[in-house]
Amino acid sequence: MPNQETITSATALGRPMGAAFGRPFPRQGPVEHCSHVQCWEPEPLILGDSTLGARSSNPDNGTLIAQLRPEPLHAMRKYRSQSVPTDRWANIEPFVLDAVALVAPACAYLAERLMVAVTPYVDWVVHVNGMQKVANVFHPVLIRRYISRDDLHLKDKTLRDYRSFLLRISEVVLPDEGPIEFAPLNGQSVTAPYTDLEMNLLETWALGQSTALRRRGAGAVLALGAGAGLDPWEMQQLRRSDVLVDRDGALVDVQGGRPRSVPVLERWEQLLIDSLADVPDDAWVLGGEDRKATYNFVTPFINHTDFGNEPKPVPTRMRATWITTHLAGGTHVGELMAAGGLRKPEHLVTSLRHIPTMDASEHRRRILAEAREVR
Repeated sequence: MPNQETITSATALGRPMGAAFGRPFPRQGPVEHCSHVQCWEPEPLILGDSTLGARSSNPDNGTLIAQLRPEPLHAMRKYRSQSVPTDRWANIEPFVLDAVALVAPACAYLAERLMVAVTPYVDWVVHVNGMQKVANVFHPVLIRRYISRDDLHLKDKTLRDYRSFLLRISEVVLPDEGPIEFAPLNGQSVTAPYTDLEMNLLETWALGQSTALRRRGAGAVLALGAGAGLDPWEMQQLRRSDVLVDRDGALVDVQGGRPRSVPVLERWEQLLIDSLADVPDDAWVLGGEDRKATYNFVTPFINHTDFGNEPKPVPTRMRATWITTHLAGGTHVGELMAAGGLRKPEHLVTSLRHIPTMDASEHRRRILAEAREVR
């Protein structure tokens, strides 16, 4: 297994990744900053006779929302936009409710975020641009126009979230539309790997916490994320007995989501070992026995740790760093997919752009070495 190598600084991607715009189903894990483990249902709802069921449909009776769980349903029904006038909101409310319900939020937090993103967009398309309330409201070209407006005054991260939410709906209601290019949004992608300098800073974040409990938790999150590529849900399903330490290093038996065994990168072995010192075999690696198993424990824990000048600790970026480190170190793709719980080689495509460029002599040496192994 390779050691951590220098990762080139990543820039925001020019367009969403995926088969079309980033297929929304199925999805694993929670939404960032949400305390619920399951934020999305495994499948979208069926269009049926909803306001979005055809390009020329009845826009006045929202029907999909009744199929949701009580928590997101309540959050959506009580939502009131502060920026859209009352009469305009009354005109688009059933349409917006169907659009949000369609992508099947499973928790109240995500449902409200979707309402906040979709409501002003639909108001802009229908009342400013004069379009009818039909599925074409979510055409990707219109989404691109909306996200590119100069008067939105939203942060880059918020724009990325809005774009992602709107494109999820677009992919379901207009599945035959092909992908289009989007102008890059400034700022760091939440799935871009950390640079080597950033990883050093995150190590000081973990070791510099003000209490022993926080140091143990932060060290475990960093070692499991950057050292073994685990996501938050998988981290919080681990018990101490699931981490094996022997003369060959540390091995994590992942129990949640996609069961597998993952060797920990050498750079992070000692941090993980130190973080698990004095933890009983039957105890959770993260959190106490009284924590709720149905909630995402990792994100709230990170948000309550001590911060300095280091980059924000984001588990998705830690996992991306782990993947890129293995690709840069020459780990066989099949072995990497098995260790990472990946089902398709396309899942590695995004990481390929972040692999450091080798000099000519090193490139030649590796190519010749691999050719000799094939013979």
